[in-house]
Amino acid sequence: MNSHNGAGSLIFGSPFVTKIAPTQAASPASVIVHPSNDFLYAANQNTNTISLFKINSNTGALDEVLPRTALVTSGGVGLSPGVMTMDTGGKYLFVGNQVTNDIWVYSVGSSGALTFVSSAQVGASPGGLTLSASGDFLYVPVPTFSAVYVFNVNAGVLTQVGSPIIVNGGVGRLGIDPAGKFLYVPNPSLNTVTVLLIQSDGSLLPGPGLFVTGTSPVAAATDTTGAFVYVVNSASANLSQFKVDTTTGALTALTSSVAGTGTNPESILVDPDAKFVFVINEQSNSITEFTVSKDGTLATTGNTLQVNVAPRSLALTK
Repeated sequence: MNSHNGAGSLIFGSPFVTKIAPTQAASPASVIVHPSNDFLYAANQNTNTISLFKINSNTGALDEVLPRTALVTSGGVGLSPGVMTMDTGGKYLFVGNQVTNDIWVYSVGSSGALTFVSSAQVGASPGGLTLSASGDFLYVPVPTFSAVYVFNVNAGVLTQVGSPIIVNGGVGRLGIDPAGKFLYVPNPSLNTVTVLLIQSDGSLLPGPGLFVTGTSPVAAATDTTGAFVYVVNSASANLSQFKVDTTTGALTALTSSVAGTGTNPESILVDPDAKFVFVINEQSNSITEFTVSKDGTLATTGNTLQVNVAPRSLALTK
């Protein structure tokens, strides 16, 4: 990808398939790149495994390292891994299993190999995984209960912090303030985003309230400074853009202009260099790109990336 204008070109050999048979793939639902840029992990829902790929530093091509990590321990099986995240140091990989309703944590070795550390239940299918920048707290939205679970993270071991907090209007994929002060919760049923206050122990308190978005907000993200918040609106196929009051967490709409996406946008990723914002559009099989202005507003680059099937996840090398 061109770092100046965002234009993308297909890597030779792509797509790289997690095959389980000559004409059958393992249905990867989530991908994440290790901070070293050496490894990519894919959560395979159909086979309850995690694939490890080595990333060619010159070409970006992927080479899978077999065997895959099976979500099996002496204590049980993890079914349908659908969401993942990783701490900024690349020490731990967190996997959300959407049938067994739990979170599994793996330590990451120097070769990229995974070793099971711990697990924790969330009672229903986890809708996402969001770590604090410090890596000390994990936030898990559970749409079935319209709730957010909070876990303390210590050497990969998860300990639940208090009771789940119930959020009116449903919960989508969470955005978090890089400074660890605010959590942003999309509310699909109310067409709003709720701001919660993060306490020193990771627990959550009500914040400045609910702020109007587009229709059916499903995901939120901040820029790298925490000054701006972007919310993906699935039904209205656009992004809501906000400026953050860094003292209170209150949101102010940035502009009346619409940052339009493709059909059925479902998730968002902000470029670590703060130049671009990427939105996955599941129904139109595409990824929409935006540039980020100094005032936080977004403008389309015109570089829509088209793929052959519905994209489920997106990860970037840094």
